[in-house]
Amino acid sequence: MVEARRNTRQKRVILQSVEQLGCHPTAVQIYSAVRKVLPRTSLSTVYRNLGILVDQGKIKAVKGAGKEIHYDHNIEEHNHIKCSVCGRVCDVNISPVDIDTLNPEQVSNFIVIEIRMNILGICPECAEQLEKEK
Repeated sequence: MVEARRNTRQKRVILQSVEQLGCHPTAVQIYSAVRKVLPRTSLSTVYRNLGILVDQGKIKAVKGAGKEIHYDHNIEEHNHIKCSVCGRVCDVNISPVDIDTLNPEQVSNFIVIEIRMNILGICPECAEQLEKEK
């Protein structure tokens, strides 16, 4: 698959958009940003290139509660918080749980393969809007 290895302009713009949009944009949000730079880019091209970038380890797909996949340019191990109102996903700066420190009783004798922590909350913008509506 030669196409997956090429560093096309579209792929570069998509990667830059993921980085610049911050707080883990969705494919549709990335598509909107890419179209400002490359107006002839299709949504399917964005989806295809996001998949390639995930496969190459340049970005992460964040699958939390909900339907949409969000994309993260920070490929280091970290946790996320999701707004229960608008669905926005952002990083959480807390210490990760060390898989090696868990004892079997803490995890109901499961063999732990991976630890993911997703926190649900209300983002500042939605909290402000909810406060105005009161």
